[in-house]
Amino acid sequence: MKLFDDYELNLLTFKDDFKDSSDFLLKELKTKNSRMFLACMDGLVNSLLLSQMIVEPICDFDKKCESPREYLELLQTQIVHCPEQNEVTTFDDAYYFLMSGFAVVVIEGCSTALAFGVQGWSRRDTSEPSTEANVKGAKECFVETLNDNKALLRKRLKTYHLKQKQLSLGNSARTPVAICYIDDRADKTIVDEVEKRLKEADFNTVLDYGELLPFIDSDVKSFFSCVGTTERPDVLASKLLEGRVAVMVEGTPFVMYTPYLFSDNFSSLDDYDNPPFYSSFIRIIKYGAFIVSVFLPGLFVAVGTFHQELIPPNLLFLIATNEATTPYTLTVEAVFVHLVYEIMREAGLRLPDSIGHAISIIGAIVIGDAAVSAGIIGAPMLIVVAGTAISSYVIYPLYESLAVIRIIFIIIGGVFGIYGLMLGAAMLFCNICSLNPFGVPYSSPLSPLTKTALVDVLFRGGWRRLVKRRVRVTNLEGVSVDD
Repeated sequence: MKLFDDYELNLLTFKDDFKDSSDFLLKELKTKNSRMFLACMDGLVNSLLLSQMIVEPICDFDKKCESPREYLELLQTQIVHCPEQNEVTTFDDAYYFLMSGFAVVVIEGCSTALAFGVQGWSRRDTSEPSTEANVKGAKECFVETLNDNKALLRKRLKTYHLKQKQLSLGNSARTPVAICYIDDRADKTIVDEVEKRLKEADFNTVLDYGELLPFIDSDVKSFFSCVGTTERPDVLASKLLEGRVAVMVEGTPFVMYTPYLFSDNFSSLDDYDNPPFYSSFIRIIKYGAFIVSVFLPGLFVAVGTFHQELIPPNLLFLIATNEATTPYTLTVEAVFVHLVYEIMREAGLRLPDSIGHAISIIGAIVIGDAAVSAGIIGAPMLIVVAGTAISSYVIYPLYESLAVIRIIFIIIGGVFGIYGLMLGAAMLFCNICSLNPFGVPYSSPLSPLTKTALVDVLFRGGWRRLVKRRVRVTNLEGVSVDD
């Protein structure tokens, strides 16, 4: 509904819509030119800025204007010296700016209001990232305020090519969302498609980034996501320089970016601060940890159930001795232990920090000692589960996917043996290769193979070599600076 020319109708509508809202503030002002009222939300505005930048200049202005429109233009250009201001023509837009920390001024006889930015709510200071720990990199992360996050990114990328296009999503309560990209690096079709998908998402309101993620992700059914998340400005800056598109959501410190490739799960910020030989060594370990985390429990169950001849005699005798005292098959035992481990992990995450350590103590005593001593589970199985759990934490971005895939492969190994595992592995890798977010193969540059891009996938080349390439996610061949 549009604002009225009638001052009393506008005033009545504001008061009626915010009835019983104790944080809604409204003050009527009367000057030589016109009556007006100023509305804002307590706690979202800076009272000092509101008084010095808006109220005092309006009350001190004594020049006579011929029309309300002329007075409105003078408010914009001469009277109020607020750099962030917007014209408002509807009640919905006025309320949106109110909830965003703006002060809305409505003038008698004018159907256009003004919204001045005087935000002043409390916010969390930039601190060290909690989910992307590093040794040598920066110690700052995104926060829950969209404007602060845009400023952190702008501080990293001091170029006019960085675009941060802001949208408002939600039917009932609109949430600010920003699409970030570098216009001379990102593919315009990807930017347009991301914006289109966001606008087509039919939400009452957007409370967290996870609500938008499925709309940006690939339509192919898979355990793997084609949308990455980060809370580090430096990581996001590097992704944007590769031609990716990011989405920031008000109220969350995590920023989404796409296209996200399978190989991105195995790189970290420290890789580019450490010597190339060590970074390459760590990446090989990460790929090995992925194989161990997915296949080790299922392989242990398959070999112990169907292919005992593959186990060395001494080790086979040790495993058989331990498993002979347990009442369950290897398959049931493996699934049971993994489920108990996931329950303990979830409990440790949700408990307050002051008592969270109790879970690790109970787990070590009950699972690690008492269960083995009582013959409920075998010691070899416990070792396999522990090794698998540690391996899955090495590639933490894939943890949720691996936790489910691991149990599926345990069941396949217990029912079909090694041959079933081989077929399951083929299906898994085919699924990875079938993902094609925004026309970029999820498995690239490994499949299809791009030899020049392998310098920063399995191995990490030196900076003397990396600095000569301008890699974009849509062109992993890279372009030499000499070109």
